[in-house]
Amino acid sequence: MNYALALLGQLIAYLLLMLVNEYFGTLLALLIGSIALAVWCLSYVVEWVQASRVSPAYYRYVLTVWVAPLVALLGFILLRGGIGWL
Repeated sequence: MNYALALLGQLIAYLLLMLVNEYFGTLLALLIGSIALAVWCLSYVVEWVQASRVSPAYYRYVLTVWVAPLVALLGFILLRGGIGWL
């Protein structure tokens, strides 16, 4: 349940930011989403190579950090019909 709330809270924040300033919101979502995706992938690879005592909750929370901007961007682009500043 906490993961769903984290995802929902981030979705609301990203969508509000994109409504206020489409350029800054899009760039911030792309930047944070790509960094979080890289951290998530690297931590999974490191976990496969050498097991650690990191809680599985860490991977779920990092998953929400890169899924939320992706869903917000896709939803915003589909609802608006494109990115206006491009």
